[in-house]
Amino acid sequence: MTTVPEMTKDFARWYVDAFMDDGANRDLRWKGVVEVAANADHLTAEVLTRLAFQTPVPASGRKNEELSEAYSNVISTIAGGDVAFDPAQSVRELQILAAAALARLVVTHPDAALVVTTASFGGYRKPDLPMDLAGLAEDALVTLSGRKHARIGSDELKLGSPKVDVVVSPEAMQSMSSDQWKIQFDNLRDATATAINHVVKEQNRVLGLLHKRLLLDEEELQMLWWLLGGYSKLVDKLFQKIEATNKPLVLAHELGDMTVVSPGPSSIRSMLFRAGVNTDPLTLSDVVKAADLNWSKSVTSSKLVSPVTTPIHFALEQRAELGSDDTWQAGWSGLTGLSPDISLPAIKFAELFYREHIFINVSA
Repeated sequence: MTTVPEMTKDFARWYVDAFMDDGANRDLRWKGVVEVAANADHLTAEVLTRLAFQTPVPASGRKNEELSEAYSNVISTIAGGDVAFDPAQSVRELQILAAAALARLVVTHPDAALVVTTASFGGYRKPDLPMDLAGLAEDALVTLSGRKHARIGSDELKLGSPKVDVVVSPEAMQSMSSDQWKIQFDNLRDATATAINHVVKEQNRVLGLLHKRLLLDEEELQMLWWLLGGYSKLVDKLFQKIEATNKPLVLAHELGDMTVVSPGPSSIRSMLFRAGVNTDPLTLSDVVKAADLNWSKSVTSSKLVSPVTTPIHFALEQRAELGSDDTWQAGWSGLTGLSPDISLPAIKFAELFYREHIFINVSA
């Protein structure tokens, strides 16, 4: 059972301002928000984001999506045990509660921080919320990236020295019976086993830290060699020879494939700039049309591709399924609530696509 911490001033203000309730009902909802955030996974993050952004796609999922159970768990938990809570009659309350859970979750959960920023889609989705949810997620990604890529201090690699504390006085040893000796040997065995288990646990902890550090060092090395080489294996071209409309997705995908720890390094935007992705405006439809159809099909095979949290991947999926440069747009727009003629700087398309890739492919 999760211990419910003291209610934050932010949540108290959000709830009172929206519903003029500062009593038992608010306390129940706070309990629900805390519990949802404490037990969240990537499916929970998807459901909460759909509820908070209120897009045309139902939070409980559409065809081939495995969100129904996660949605049911969120609804039953976020009410705080209130059996009378009806999501159909409490759409606005559910939206704010979901946003409050995400505001709590983005601080510690990379998946949540990633999907809030990708769902915002460069500010084109602006839900009516009492907080700047996308801004909170952007700030959290900077902090999370720094924390995940922090160097290991030498103190973290030190092993403790467990003690085997079994003492029998010389006088007692001279008069002990065989049963008493057995008891002492049993105590010695148990104390030794406890000490060995402690050593093994500490060794595994240190090995885990070193393994993670090796992965991050390899990630960093591969990205640096990629930048120095200035060559894309995906399209078999030098960076500067890649078409402007193709460059954001191609280079973001290659950096995503080199990323081993979510949410990736905080220098991703700088690396994309260095690789030649600029700030010139592009439309989503032009970026999607520039992608190879077979590649589009291969990068959108995951069940995590979503109209809400991975709209660029979803556009590639729709175009690949229909095999046309134009017919995908109406269906995509209907499910995302966005226009395919959305214009963003090329670097923003690259950053968003990278974050979508990390959510889909890299375990947090």
